Amino acid sequence: MVKKAVIESGWRRGFRRLLTDAKGRGPAFAASIVVIAGQAWVARGLALRPVWLLPAVAALLLLVSVLLDVAPGGRADTFARYAAVALVGVLVIANIASLGYLVHGVFVGSHLSPLNLLLTGVALWIVNVFVFAIVYWELDGGGPPARPQVPIVRRDLRFPQQESGEEPRGVVWEPGFGDYLFVALTCGTAFSPTDAMPYSGKAKLAMGVEAVMSFSIAALVVARAVNIAKG
Repeated sequence: MVKKAVIESGWRRGFRRLLTDAKGRGPAFAASIVVIAGQAWVARGLALRPVWLLPAVAALLLLVSVLLDVAPGGRADTFARYAAVALVGVLVIANIASLGYLVHGVFVGSHLSPLNLLLTGVALWIVNVFVFAIVYWELDGGGPPARPQVPIVRRDLRFPQQESGEEPRGVVWEPGFGDYLFVALTCGTAFSPTDAMPYSGKAKLAMGVEAVMSFSIAALVVARAVNIAKG
């Protein structure tokens, strides 16, 4: 009974930390739910078959990631990191597949009306921003659990607040999920780094992929908008 109570208490602490720790994976998990729902809607609109496959795989990986993260001792568990990285990979693959179908719909033809195809493109662009926010969140410094122990000079992204002289004496600034969301948003609109600078090859590759995808989606959306405007 005592052991069972200890285990249950550990799970409760894990869920409480997930819901209250702004520096943990909780915000990224919440963003993942938004992304999975958005990708399912986009896949349905673009007739990506089977519609349920990638969202279902992502949802399963998200559930596993949450359980590993809140499990007693799970925060330091290597499998929690593997599950989070696998989830990110599936989300990126789903967006790339949706982009391919969007290109096909714009240039070859789609069962969607021009307006609905435009709205699907806009939704895909928004989802792409959230996906890469999660990518940067899990990439920088080895992910949220490991990041505080990694020196700033060895991290993948460098924020202005982390530059020498920017922090008040005795205060250590750490980025939250909102900071990575802003990085993804600015990269998705400017097609280049603006707020945080990439310092590793992985970060540069991720930003390059996001910039190319965002530019491609935006170009397709603009092309479709012009087509609609001309009637």
